[in-house]
Amino acid sequence: MKQKKIGLGSISLLLVTVAVLWSYNISGYCLGDQILHTLNLPAWSNEAATPERTLSIVPFGHEARGVHYTVFYALILLVPAFLLTIKNKEDLFAKVGKWSSLVLTLLLLISPLFMIL
Repeated sequence: MKQKKIGLGSISLLLVTVAVLWSYNISGYCLGDQILHTLNLPAWSNEAATPERTLSIVPFGHEARGVHYTVFYALILLVPAFLLTIKNKEDLFAKVGKWSSLVLTLLLLISPLFMIL
C-alpha cells in the first residue's frame, strides 16, 4: 500500500478546522466574534444579536435578526480548502478535507432556509 505524503492537499483539513473555530458558537464562545471585536469590527449586522440569542450554525440571528459576518469569513476559508483537495487529491488528509469542507459549506449556505421554515 502506497503511503500518502503531506502536501498542499493536507492544508485543507487545517483550513476547515480554522473555519469551524472561526465561525461556530461553541458553548457561547465564538473565536471569530472575539477577534473582530478586538479589531473594532462588527461581528453582527445587528448588535442586539448575542451568542445567547442565536443558533450556532445559522448565519442569521434566531431571536435578534441580523447577519453573522464570521460565516462569510469561514466560506472564504472553506472554498480554497475544497479547491486544494481537488487539485492535490493524493495528499494525506485531502479526502477528509474535501468532504468536511463540502459538508460545512453546504450547511452554511443552506442554514438560512431553516430560519424561514
